[in-house]
Amino acid sequence: MWDILLQVAVAFVVGASVGYAFEAVVEALSRHFAGLWESLVIASQEIFGYLTEATKYCLALLAQFLDNNWSEIESYLRQEFGYRSEWLIGIFRDGLDVFIEIVDPYQQHKDPVVISVTALDNKQQAEVQLPTVQNPVVTTLIL
Repeated sequence: MWDILLQVAVAFVVGASVGYAFEAVVEALSRHFAGLWESLVIASQEIFGYLTEATKYCLALLAQFLDNNWSEIESYLRQEFGYRSEWLIGIFRDGLDVFIEIVDPYQQHKDPVVISVTALDNKQQAEVQLPTVQNPVVTTLIL
């Protein structure tokens, strides 16, 4: 389906009994990725109207994943697209799988980079609101 599919194993520990601590995750993010999280929340609220705490936590973990791995991801993106300080970031799910899609806003005719981040379990599937590939949450990451 996509030319590039990177499989990345990331453990998402979502515990409803403990509560969602997305605030702590967001506070630890760098400025750019904290802004990305905020934009993802706003874009998700436009789609769903109301967001569960589980969704905010999931989006915080996705922003954290990008923040922690950006140097490797950016290196790959530079090889594919050249230097950019702006990227379109899409988040969607396909069944239980969660994906991050990265697109060069100036070369949208090129295939996006798609990263398979994790699979949700049945409980998370019921609690986390993420759109499908037909209508992903999309925002801009400006570095």
